[in-house]
Amino acid sequence: MSASLDRRQCICALGALPNLGAASPETGPSLIRHSLVQLPENAPNYELAVLRLLLDKTVASHGAYRLVHAPPMTQSRAFLELSSGALEVASSITTTERESQALALRICLYRGLLGIRLPIGLTRRRTELQAVTTLEQARRLRLAQVESWPDLQILRANGWNAQGIARRDSFPLLLERERIDLFALAAVEVYPIVDAQPGLSVLDGWLIAYPAASYFFVSPRHPVLAERLRQGWELALTDGSFVALFEQWLGRHLQRAGLEARRWLKLNNPDLPADTPLRDARLWHPLVGARLRG
Repeated sequence: MSASLDRRQCICALGALPNLGAASPETGPSLIRHSLVQLPENAPNYELAVLRLLLDKTVASHGAYRLVHAPPMTQSRAFLELSSGALEVASSITTTERESQALALRICLYRGLLGIRLPIGLTRRRTELQAVTTLEQARRLRLAQVESWPDLQILRANGWNAQGIARRDSFPLLLERERIDLFALAAVEVYPIVDAQPGLSVLDGWLIAYPAASYFFVSPRHPVLAERLRQGWELALTDGSFVALFEQWLGRHLQRAGLEARRWLKLNNPDLPADTPLRDARLWHPLVGARLRG
């Protein structure tokens, strides 16, 4: 669903206005327009909970805030709107290009686990698909990923003839029609999505893994907001509140995934920026630290 022309013009006009990132009695709460993981506006949203955590920790220093959920859009579109100032905050797996388009807050929202992808297939083909034991076998399977996600290019760079699709919600039909063999989603998100799809299963036994960091990105027109969020991150890491929030929202999904018992088919990420803080152990889940950070 796309916004009307009047709505888009309104957003763009607002984006041209200065936003100093702090409220005052004259201006009221800071307006922060965001495009986070694409969920219905009122659905439970982990990324939004993290954003609120960071902002709440900086109210004393930067003032009140008001969040506005932007209309649904692709990640590619979100980065265009960050560049123009029509959007303040978006989230994505980082790439060199995306770090040139917006201000990257280099703390991974998922502690590196968005690069741990569990394969999804038809339940009736489960035995066949779970027989994969090597990367060479896996690459013979037809796999799809969303076109605007950096994951698609990571797969292709590693020898996968991966098919791009416009929207995530189209993969169940492609599997059912056997246009593809597999789809893959992160271990921290896959089960609620697949549980709602009759006839589909998260495969056991193996996974696809590559180093990936998912960040909040801030419009380059709003550096004060970026600094506010950096301060919020430091506070949330120091007092343990970010890890506690992560466990509250995502811990049960990791337990169900049984990552330690799976075969890890490891890929390279050629577009992981050189400034990715891989050596800061605070920022990564222990499994990612042990198996992927190198």
